[in-house]
Amino acid sequence: MRYKRTMTITAAIAIAILAAFAFLKDTRPVQAQDEPPPQHDRISFGMVGITAGQTMRITVSDTLTPNDTGWPPGPVRVAMVFYELNGRPARNRSGEIIRRVVQLERGDSTFLDIDFGDHPPPTGDRLQLRAVVTVQFPPGPTIPPPNPDRIGATVEVINNVNGRTQFVLTNPAVIRGFNPQPDPPLGQ
Repeated sequence: MRYKRTMTITAAIAIAILAAFAFLKDTRPVQAQDEPPPQHDRISFGMVGITAGQTMRITVSDTLTPNDTGWPPGPVRVAMVFYELNGRPARNRSGEIIRRVVQLERGDSTFLDIDFGDHPPPTGDRLQLRAVVTVQFPPGPTIPPPNPDRIGATVEVINNVNGRTQFVLTNPAVIRGFNPQPDPPLGQ
């Protein structure tokens, strides 16, 4: 009886070892990445309300000049999107998310608009939106830390009748066209 139990345990161990070898035989060696993953930067603005006859615009600019040698060559990938009060992306009347993704070369700018009339009717007279810009810097052998001055972003509310800007938010948030300016946050 003891011999039978010893043989069963020995057979179980042998099967386990063979299974381990079979499993490890099919695994591929891991290879390290040649380049570090691209760095991301996120610019979030606060909630802004628009009403009938107004458009909200996100504008993004890559402020580097083509001959600036402090950064790797190549475009910067920029995604712009509007979020509603509930944190979901804003959609147009067709149900499509209002967003834009572009590759910005040095010195280029782009924008994304949302018109109050193009959005499904809100529950009240105002449509509350929050703009978010996500920036993906190009990879390179040595990626410098994200430069907050490289990408400039603003949110603007425009009067559709006369095309005039009602106000502009910059990053960091400064309200333009509002006087007097509100007190800065504590610690600044």
